Amino acid sequence: MTAAKQRESAMTESPTEPKNVEQSASLPSVSMRQMGVIVLFISMSVLFTATLIGFWFTRITSHHYRAPGLPDLPAGLLLSTLLIGLTSFCIWQAQLSVRRNLLEALRRWLLAAGALASMFLLTQTANWFAMRPPSDANSLYIACFFMLTGVHALHVLGGFFPLGFVLHHASRRHYSSSNHEGLSLCAQYWHFLGAVWLVLVVTLYLGN
Repeated sequence: MTAAKQRESAMTESPTEPKNVEQSASLPSVSMRQMGVIVLFISMSVLFTATLIGFWFTRITSHHYRAPGLPDLPAGLLLSTLLIGLTSFCIWQAQLSVRRNLLEALRRWLLAAGALASMFLLTQTANWFAMRPPSDANSLYIACFFMLTGVHALHVLGGFFPLGFVLHHASRRHYSSSNHEGLSLCAQYWHFLGAVWLVLVVTLYLGN
């Protein structure tokens, strides 16, 4: 092949390479940990959706859903809603802090989130005591309340493991504005729990 033909073939082939590089660079990259969290959210969504479907099926089809003399929904549910909302707010502030490399503020916001989440569980415990029936008679109304709030409380309790993990690394200053995926995944989990709680509270009041 002559030199002229080599130059001609190089000119015709080279323009296609940058296009392939540009196309591959434009594809979104999702880490394995993020994929794991997405799968977790899908499974949790299926669980909570099934729980809500079971609640509404019971509420609509049962003619004796709530017997006379049973307690009303406790006012503490509003306090629980405020606490889980503040927990999500603190974690959001922690995200803002790490993006600005404010590592001490990051640790403080995570501690505040843990304290508020603990208060949420304590408030839920008080709500459960307030919903105790006056007798040992079975009640679908009481059972549905404990089912909805109990499943959510178990996930809140499980959320302390990633929160503690993130707090440990934040205290050792392992995070930075360019490296904080663990914090982002933990924040997604707690924001998800906050959104689920709002749906559950609205469901309880509508069903009541």
